[in-house]
Amino acid sequence: MLVQINNLKKLLLSISVFGLVGCASFYDKTVEQPASYHAPQVVDQSYNIDGRFSIIAQDKNYYGNFTWAHENDFDKLALNSPLGNSVAVISVESGIANLQTKDGTYTGSNLDALLKERMGFTLPLAYLHYWVQGIPLPDYPVENKLTSGFQQLGWNIECLEWADSNHPSLVQVSKTGLKIKLLISNWN
Repeated sequence: MLVQINNLKKLLLSISVFGLVGCASFYDKTVEQPASYHAPQVVDQSYNIDGRFSIIAQDKNYYGNFTWAHENDFDKLALNSPLGNSVAVISVESGIANLQTKDGTYTGSNLDALLKERMGFTLPLAYLHYWVQGIPLPDYPVENKLTSGFQQLGWNIECLEWADSNHPSLVQVSKTGLKIKLLISNWN
């Protein structure tokens, strides 16, 4: 009887490990043939998008689902675990950042500092609303052109897949020690 219980424990552990590995690969999609970069013809001033995300940082990795509402001086980005639990809700309005996690709510003028201190990574939200559309920031030079995107401010921005000619469906933003991938399901 003890042997059967030990075998059952091993089986459950194996299923859990394979499930977690499968879950991570579902959120960190790889592309065999990345799309060639092209500049979109239309820039959305406001949008609502949702989909899956992966954030691979030096100290911790995050995977899950996201919703993001962007309008002029307002952004609200909700990051949820694969099971739907809130990981973080980030809102920025008129330069004031608000980060809500399971540990509390934090407010400040520097979103990067809040995220680094509380979550262990930075998120270039001030730039990402351009980059997620496949568009370089207008007031900064493009440092290098990449097959699937461009390099700007030390970040590699790659539009690996496109939903249509104006909207990427898989965007990867990376720099040393950090890779953020957004698999966008819906553009509104």
